Amino acid sequence: MIGLYDQDGVLRIAGRDRDDCLAYAEFFGLEAGSFSLEVLQGELADPLLAAA
Repeated sequence: MIGLYDQDGVLRIAGRDRDDCLAYAEFFGLEAGSFSLEVLQGELADPLLAAA
């Protein structure tokens, strides 16, 4: 998974790949240089699903 972080360091989206994140940036009009892409380590888990 790839994360797109805004210039304040806030995770805006966790996408399957780079293209997901770039589509998000384009949709919301984020300019190049106003965000960064980082590989996310580990898995995202929903604690409610894990308990089911």
